[in-house]
Amino acid sequence: MPFLKFTILNPKDQTTARETEVEMLINPDHIISVKPIRIASPDRLINGFWIRTSNGKKYKAVKIPAEMLKTIGEQYASPINVNIDMDDVDGDEAYPQ
Repeated sequence: MPFLKFTILNPKDQTTARETEVEMLINPDHIISVKPIRIASPDRLINGFWIRTSNGKKYKAVKIPAEMLKTIGEQYASPINVNIDMDDVDGDEAYPQ
């Protein structure tokens, strides 16, 4: 049985405010869909993936295997550059006319 390694966010970790990354092996025969998403955390915005499996579970992955990434599109694995920290900007500067 072939397995692929994914890095997923563990939402059940209550010890920190930030979700921890955990490596997980998933049988690709049980993957129903992989959808590119943006994942927001308190200090960053990252590209990620919703992985839905045949048992109805969903996982937020921050890294997927290279062979899947080629199919989905490598542009979804690149980091997101956020140029403005919205907390440091006055209301008028946040939305230029």
